[in-house]
Amino acid sequence: MNSVEIIVNNNKTTVNGLYYVSHNNYYFIYTTDEIDANGFVVLYVVKVLQEVINTEAGPKPTGYLIGTTIVNDEEYDLVKQDIANIIEDKQQKKETAVMYLNMSMLTNLKIKDAKIFRLKKSVFDKTFKDSVISTFNKENTSLDDYKTKYENLLMKNEELERNLEKLNNQINQIKNIIGE
Repeated sequence: MNSVEIIVNNNKTTVNGLYYVSHNNYYFIYTTDEIDANGFVVLYVVKVLQEVINTEAGPKPTGYLIGTTIVNDEEYDLVKQDIANIIEDKQQKKETAVMYLNMSMLTNLKIKDAKIFRLKKSVFDKTFKDSVISTFNKENTSLDDYKTKYENLLMKNEELERNLEKLNNQINQIKNIIGE
């Protein structure tokens, strides 16, 4: 795992983690190296999105990324499967299918809330802990490729924001027509 400074509960905190893309979504799994009473490593899992604020002119990006909890159970099951794949691939010394992203893109990440995932310390130490470093160093993908993918995601978000604004305008027009 690589370390990065993020904002948790309005405090800058250095954590170890991995940032990756899966199923057209961005996820960050991190640890503060906390071990629970049963000897498990506590991992936090968040979905990474662009933070926006509502203004009179509509939603506007703040320049920050936010990490939010994964509320959809099916999506969370996919993330747990990603974690299992990372571990299995490392144990079998196979190249992983997970696409890791450069953690330097997370320097403006604010964690809002996270799912907690626990992993046996022995499994974490032998497989998960080093999986990103060994895989990321072997990747031929450049930082520019990651930036391009990130910019594409931002463009999709902007398009969704424009569509949301149009829908809000249509709702307001309907409310005016029916006299609400």
